[in-house]
Amino acid sequence: MRNEQSSSHRLNFSSVIPSSILQTIAIDVVFPYMLYQFLSARLNALLVLALVALLPVGHIIWQYMQQRILDLIGILTLYVLLWAFVGELFRDGNALLLLGLHAIIPIALLGIITLLSRLRPLPLFFSIDRYSHAQTAEHMADYTDYWHESSNYRQMIWRMNNVWGFGQLIFALLLLAFALLMPTFVSSLLVLVAVTVFYIALTIWTIQYENSHNEITEA
Repeated sequence: MRNEQSSSHRLNFSSVIPSSILQTIAIDVVFPYMLYQFLSARLNALLVLALVALLPVGHIIWQYMQQRILDLIGILTLYVLLWAFVGELFRDGNALLLLGLHAIIPIALLGIITLLSRLRPLPLFFSIDRYSHAQTAEHMADYTDYWHESSNYRQMIWRMNNVWGFGQLIFALLLLAFALLMPTFVSSLLVLVAVTVFYIALTIWTIQYENSHNEITEA
């Protein structure tokens, strides 16, 4: 009974984004961005970043205390804010240094962290997939059971973990090569567009791959 329950729980939520995720995005991403835009013209940039970070920090603490769920979106927001803070400390550096602090190093480090999570019993992308679909601590426990029960699910997660890990490393190296070989073509806007397109493409691939996997599993 437990096996059937955990499997059906996961499949019921496999293609649905819980409303709690949308609320979390608003609190951890949208509101901090709006606050940054409002304060950046009035206060020192470092102070603004520190103040903006209070929103995701507060939500991470609140969500863990209330639901015993770790706010991964909030943690990612703090990661981005940390590198923005470091970039502000070296804002007078050369273009390559700023590109490294704002894009190359953070993206490469995320790739390394993703790949190193293979050494843990549960890889990083299992935690991300579980967080994306589970709304309660009990449902998260069902996901953990499903991980142990389904070899197909584990294979899917391992592949997504590898694609995101190696993908981010390769993309960071391509950014570095592009900056070294054609520095005159590198601009903040171009890098922002490239990073945005890269992560959108990875996300679309992940959703399509998981959906196709679920269709095969349910067939």
